[in-house]
Amino acid sequence: MKILFAADVCFNNLPIPDDNNTAVNAMKEAGEFFKAADFSMLNLENIFGVREEHEPIIKTGPNLISDDKFISYINALSPTVIGLANNHTKDYGEGAMLHTIDLLKSEGYICIGAGNNIDEAYLPAELTKDGVTVSIIAVCENEFGIAEKDVSGTAGYNISRVTHAIYSAKEKGYLPIIYFHGGNEKNPFPSPGKIDLYRHFIDLGASAVIAMHTHCPQGYEIYDGKPIVYSMGNFFFPPKPIPNPDRKKSWFYGYMAELDINETGVSLITHPYSFDKDGIKVLCGEDKEYFDRYIDRISRDIDDPEIMRNMFDSWCLTQGYIDTLTDYTIGMFYTADPMTARSMRNNFSCEAHNELLTNSFKMMYEERVEKAIPGKETIAKLQDIILD
Repeated sequence: MKILFAADVCFNNLPIPDDNNTAVNAMKEAGEFFKAADFSMLNLENIFGVREEHEPIIKTGPNLISDDKFISYINALSPTVIGLANNHTKDYGEGAMLHTIDLLKSEGYICIGAGNNIDEAYLPAELTKDGVTVSIIAVCENEFGIAEKDVSGTAGYNISRVTHAIYSAKEKGYLPIIYFHGGNEKNPFPSPGKIDLYRHFIDLGASAVIAMHTHCPQGYEIYDGKPIVYSMGNFFFPPKPIPNPDRKKSWFYGYMAELDINETGVSLITHPYSFDKDGIKVLCGEDKEYFDRYIDRISRDIDDPEIMRNMFDSWCLTQGYIDTLTDYTIGMFYTADPMTARSMRNNFSCEAHNELLTNSFKMMYEERVEKAIPGKETIAKLQDIILD
């Protein structure tokens, strides 16, 4: 069995296509890999609908929505499964989310990672070929739009629920795969917390962990014989057509993760690409050789805890999250509204932000700040796909 995984797609900043040719041409090269796989999956990071017909929720970050016509891009790839466990699925409320699920299902796609309640959001996709069944569980960090017992939304990470999902699959004789949306945006290295978490999923019985969300590629490792992809990067996520000095080159690169699964185990093959507003270009020749060396570079130290901690320390120095803490007082607790509380709420409920803040204070307490300064230059180069 061969399963192809791709990361985040977003059409929010593109003009509405006049016909299907725009999408077919944009997805042509990547589409060949989707066709060659037995099953395939991607993550939809904006919902469909008419913007004016839905109220955006109060949150940090942009609210993303695209016209229904953009489903032509997904149809050009024809994935088996579409993941909706991410921080944008409920950007325009329940109505737009359920409309999107209905639209995707009407085209024959399996949707996972979101639903009318948390139990439904955690339902896996079960795929079978040649006597092997995989159970794909889509999960995201706890930002905005998370489902609850009686609230629609996405499959927010909960260790008990993930453990139960893995054990349930194993009891059926299925191979669990965790499709995780989380991590520190624009950081070329996974955080120590994510390394520990994804390895724990393997320890619990997962056959692979495939992750995304960071808007840049991160490395991968084979842990206990099982592949962990820390982030595939963006799949197709054209930014606004204006100069942005913060938009690093790594935004426009990524790799598809292909799993070859049989009775003897799971192996990983990566398929790198770049993209712009016109579509995805699969890398080949010297471009592929260079990018493969880049992935080797950001993967090589994942099994060294000290190096990973030092690089995360350096990453913390590039972020401004601590500045937001000074904007709040105890008196605001009694008068705050959602707009006022949204930033602080996300800093603590989102696992990636929480880890960053916690580590930042530990760095100060343990006097590690000076040691972390040189690593900032390494991170900046890697964000621009520059090798040492």
